[in-house]
Amino acid sequence: MRRPAKAGRRSPPAVPATGAKESGLASWYGAEFANLPTASGEIFRPEKISAAHRTLPLGTVVDVRNEANGKVVRVKINDRGPFVAGRIVDLSKAAAAEIDAVIPGVVPVTLTVVTIGTNQRIRAATSDDLARASSSAQAVWAVQAGAFGNEENARRLVARLAERYPKAWTEDFAGLKRVKFGVYGTREAAEAACATLGEIGLAGIVVPAR
Repeated sequence: MRRPAKAGRRSPPAVPATGAKESGLASWYGAEFANLPTASGEIFRPEKISAAHRTLPLGTVVDVRNEANGKVVRVKINDRGPFVAGRIVDLSKAAAAEIDAVIPGVVPVTLTVVTIGTNQRIRAATSDDLARASSSAQAVWAVQAGAFGNEENARRLVARLAERYPKAWTEDFAGLKRVKFGVYGTREAAEAACATLGEIGLAGIVVPAR
């Protein structure tokens, strides 16, 4: 977590209590991130049940209720995201399947906190994990700073990022315009750049450059 705000920086969000609820939209992510490290240090497996949230401590367990059909899946937060306005959780494909969210793609949900995590890396990747990851991961990394349904909004963010970061561009994905910048030769370098987005009131996620 970033240090307490000064000179305009935002303070870290308060840790919610057990039983706290949050409502919004859920999306899901799958094969394009398979075998890549999550924010927790675990390797992402779309066929396993897990989820990403922007602020909940890593390791937090939540119940995700699909408000369209009443189905519930219990997930552990092991990654960061989503970074699309209105969306509060990104489910693995397996978790999305449990609540019939794969075909619609985005569904209204309510999150209920079951247990609070420690916000620490669950474990370091093993040599076997890294070997599997290296076989499919890209050699370079980028930072995704936003995703928009409106192309003009995406272009404005590209122009804003271009003043400070290298090679900002847009990418089409599922009807949205993703805004990315980079590229960086290592994940660590990309994460360092991503961390500076808070200085200009933005948040991002490190992704493979494609």
